[in-house]
Amino acid sequence: MRSNTSTMEDLLKQAKITNRLLAAQMMLDMSQTELVHLLSNCGLTARDIADVLATSPQTVAVTQVRLRAKQGKQKAAHKRNRNVPEV
Repeated sequence: MRSNTSTMEDLLKQAKITNRLLAAQMMLDMSQTELVHLLSNCGLTARDIADVLATSPQTVAVTQVRLRAKQGKQKAAHKRNRNVPEV
């Protein structure tokens, strides 16, 4: 007879299902790149993000590198624009 208390394994399984359902809902409104950015900012690893988005950790890692490069270019452009004297 199984007790009514959930084991840690059951709780983990439920959390993973919930994460996937939430990610599926968000994928309707957001691109995978936007989701990787959001989840990265929440502190998840590439492996964790890949698990939630049902993709490979390598795909997530490449997306993270591209996002960092894009962010670096945006910061550099912003810095250049601040240093331009107005006429």
